[in-house]
Amino acid sequence: MSNDKAIETPPMTVLCVDDELNILKSMKRLLYKQNFQLLLAESGSIALELMEKHKVQLIISDMKMPEMSGAALLEKVATKYPETYRILLTGYSDMESTIEAVNKGKIHRYLQKPWENQEIIQAIDEGLSNVRLKNENAKLEKLIKLQNAKLKEQNQNLEGKIQLRTKQIQLALKRIEHNNEATQKVLYNLISINPNLSGSFANSVSLLAKNLAEHLKLSKEEVENVTFAALLCEIGLLGLDTAIYSKPFDELNFNQKKEYIDQTKIAQLILSPATHLQEVSDIITCQFEYFNGSGPNQLVDTQIPIGAKILSVARDYWRYSMGRITPEKMEETEVRLSMKKFLGTRYDPKILEVLLNTPNIASDEFIEKPIPSHALKVGMTLKSNIFNDAHILVLPKGHVFTEKTITKLVQFEKSQTEPLSLIVEDNQTATAELL
Repeated sequence: MSNDKAIETPPMTVLCVDDELNILKSMKRLLYKQNFQLLLAESGSIALELMEKHKVQLIISDMKMPEMSGAALLEKVATKYPETYRILLTGYSDMESTIEAVNKGKIHRYLQKPWENQEIIQAIDEGLSNVRLKNENAKLEKLIKLQNAKLKEQNQNLEGKIQLRTKQIQLALKRIEHNNEATQKVLYNLISINPNLSGSFANSVSLLAKNLAEHLKLSKEEVENVTFAALLCEIGLLGLDTAIYSKPFDELNFNQKKEYIDQTKIAQLILSPATHLQEVSDIITCQFEYFNGSGPNQLVDTQIPIGAKILSVARDYWRYSMGRITPEKMEETEVRLSMKKFLGTRYDPKILEVLLNTPNIASDEFIEKPIPSHALKVGMTLKSNIFNDAHILVLPKGHVFTEKTITKLVQFEKSQTEPLSLIVEDNQTATAELL
């Protein structure tokens, strides 16, 4: 449970406008117990004065009023306060002028007199819900813009590479729409150049998904689709702040978890130009749906693509194993026990049972193996930070080893209680493989 204190939002404000005092009194009796602040005005001019002093989320006005009609009032409100929800009260004989008012004043809704009390309350509730939803969307858009700006500031070089690769992908997809092998390489490169994502994770998930699909005797095309979708399952993370996916999922707050799940929407946008990859896109988009229908879109069992259900099992197996869900990495037995708790709820039983009952179905051939300090070579690149026993950073990831730094690190290791295990990349070997 989050320790953050909930921030109470002020109640919304509803303004009722009618030149008849008894109507306003009726409105007050009807609405005073509702969960919003109520303002009353006897004319259009008074209503506009009130709106200059108060932020009004919804206005409900009678059509026929002296000096300024309800239609004229709501037209002014639409111009000056476009975010305010507008309701017009009108008689049966005013339909022609009502239609004109709907067009000019951009009326959201009109109610005919005499009205039912419940109808008025329901209309106001729906209008305020509409305003609330728009406000939440606006806040979300603002938050996304702020996060994107922060990501741009922190990762300018990386963002430039990603934008370049994205443009290259979009151009390449048009030229090689029917060449799946080339498309796969381009999309995988987009992930592999990001230092905050792991090619070993992508390959491990992909291999496990392939094995599961083959055990379930899926068609060759289905096996290929889920294998490729698993390889790209994290492509949507490229559009998120690295803070969202740089620590275990269980340590994120509620909003961060929701944003993490929303990576599927970004993935869908990235893959949308590749119409021939629609089935792959559907698998990635639905990968966080739950078997019992409690996922983000409430899809249930057969409504979820079989590939997405396979990906969910394969992905979480390696997320548990690599410490991406809980802070601590889990051994294979622990992973299986943890996932078994969600049999029939989060995971499809027939898929999870294949994982649980098939020995050696999950291969660790793509997992990066640590090496001891005495095995370091000049030119190797450090792929994870090195900390001392007091958790102080000694060497950052990305450091390219020289003879001097290797010697110092070997000496430093002697002062530590435990020997160092280092994750490195041999740049010479990597270059040879590419050639």
